[in-house]
Amino acid sequence: MLVLTRNTASLTMYNDLYVRDNFSDTGLFPSTGNPCQSPDIIPVQNGTLTWATANSTYSGPDQGKSIINGGVNNIYVRAKNLNTVAGAGTASLYYANASLFLRPSTWTQINSAGGVGLLPLVDGTGNTNIAAGGVAISSPSFLLTGLPPGPHYCLITVLQTAAHPVQIPATFPSNAAFAVWVQNNPSVGWRNISYQSNASTQLVRTFSFASINPVSAYFHFRVLGRGFVTGTAVNAQCTDQTCPINQNMTLPAPDVNGNQITGFDAIVPANFSGNLVVTATSPSGGFPVGATLTVTYYQYPSLSDDVEMSAAGPFEIARETETGTMAVAAMLFQIGECTIVVTSGAKEGEE
Repeated sequence: MLVLTRNTASLTMYNDLYVRDNFSDTGLFPSTGNPCQSPDIIPVQNGTLTWATANSTYSGPDQGKSIINGGVNNIYVRAKNLNTVAGAGTASLYYANASLFLRPSTWTQINSAGGVGLLPLVDGTGNTNIAAGGVAISSPSFLLTGLPPGPHYCLITVLQTAAHPVQIPATFPSNAAFAVWVQNNPSVGWRNISYQSNASTQLVRTFSFASINPVSAYFHFRVLGRGFVTGTAVNAQCTDQTCPINQNMTLPAPDVNGNQITGFDAIVPANFSGNLVVTATSPSGGFPVGATLTVTYYQYPSLSDDVEMSAAGPFEIARETETGTMAVAAMLFQIGECTIVVTSGAKEGEE
């Protein structure tokens, strides 16, 4: 990689939301040092990154992890507002084979779990208006589950603000030209990544859920397995900073009806719409053909709301006790449901 040197006397301080090219990047541009080590493009595998962690580790250490090919990779973009007034912006993210990154037409856009490619940057309260000097992260995360065969990949992020819209060139004539473009654009970040194969067999499914209530409400998410090996791990995630969910569960032994029930409660904010990424990981090889995994979400009725109470009925859910997980009945009203059907030992379908 050719990195051009600059006369530091000609550097200019940026005055908007920016992403760093490396930890020594302070917002002066053109940046100096290695341009392909952005600490603000942050893959966290199947974990989540809170704003608090993104803020407290702004000066290091690097929070980025390798990409798990065939698994869940939540990727966040972090930014800082160098302006003296509050401002807003969005982030997009792409991956490119290192041999093709000079042609942006070959870049592949990475979307959120809900299929959105242009994500807002938010502060610790979920506000999109970032205070002067404030740190922001994309919300929700971008989601990458796999990379095509290739020797090496890089991630490229582009911030867009009203004051500094970025036009991606159609092509770059050389490696040096691409590096100079990154160094001259504080709104652009570039990170070389490593990736590893997924040693576990997984099913990954994105479920949409929402609440049109004018106030926050208490929800229950039931996970019902049938035909899975006891101990199959299930993770449920929403990476939207306004409704963070990261629940790890295991499917218990089936009951007399063959049901493997687990689940969790969560507070869902008013007028919320988001996505729940559900990942099942087999503890022993491929999944049994014909196994089904159903995710259903319910709302607990308010005792003071006659309409909600009239809509509620008894449903079987799971509760943790001192002796383990047991099925109990709860008064709920159902809102949504989706089912994954295992159609082969390595693939998934849905109905």
